[in-house]
Amino acid sequence: MDMRRGLLALGLAVLGLVGLALGSGLLEEVSRSLYRTANTLYALLVPWVDGLRREVGVPWLSAFLLGVLAAFAPCQITTGASALAYLAPSALEGRVWPRFLAFLLGKAFTYLVLAGVVLFVLGGTLDNPGAIFRPVRLALGPFMVLVGLGLLGVVRWPLAWGVPEGVGARVGTWGGLLGPLALGGVYGLAFCPTLFWLFFGLLLPLALASPLGFLLPGVFALGTGLPLGLLLLLFARLGRGQALKGMRHVGSHLLRGAGAVFVALGILDTVLYWNL
Repeated sequence: MDMRRGLLALGLAVLGLVGLALGSGLLEEVSRSLYRTANTLYALLVPWVDGLRREVGVPWLSAFLLGVLAAFAPCQITTGASALAYLAPSALEGRVWPRFLAFLLGKAFTYLVLAGVVLFVLGGTLDNPGAIFRPVRLALGPFMVLVGLGLLGVVRWPLAWGVPEGVGARVGTWGGLLGPLALGGVYGLAFCPTLFWLFFGLLLPLALASPLGFLLPGVFALGTGLPLGLLLLLFARLGRGQALKGMRHVGSHLLRGAGAVFVALGILDTVLYWNL
């Protein structure tokens, strides 16, 4: 009970600080700076990755490379960072890969459904994407804040992030895989103009021209997970090191740290996209 009261007091203090920051425009400037940084990184990668894609000319490899580019799209900065925060504690425990694959499967399912709707229901064209994806983009920031509050134990959710025990209990319960699966599915809807062009402008025409084109949105999802997978591999290797052995016994604290990251990134995401 004391822990919950302390977390609630911390939450109220954070909200007060956020109110001050919003009043001064500080958070908006921070979020826009992060967006500009991500856009710069994406612009640096485009000539190299897109040049390789055009030179190789293999459909499945092109889909994978488009997914890698999508991972660095500006709108992916907060969702990618929060996914890393969510999965990193399991990486330090050495049991992250089923959860990482569940996260990718959730994204792949979303991309496959979107491709199917556009190709078979809308006749291959999406006339007003903003009407569909902008409300989703606006809702993702508050969604991340709610997930973060669940990880912190302030509120309880039916999936893995609401169980009060340590990481082992979360991974062992049914929510241990449904949590990252649902998170991947929701994050698959985090579209912006850059990601929209990569997916609907480049990937879907490639899929239509390929014999196994219906598999390409799934390959695209795998590409989006490459940077995250490499970072999780690094965390997994660190978790086996002598210096970090004790971290396996503080899983609940690591998840609370992930919850704090979710709340912070959710606030930044909300401030940015509600002011665009």
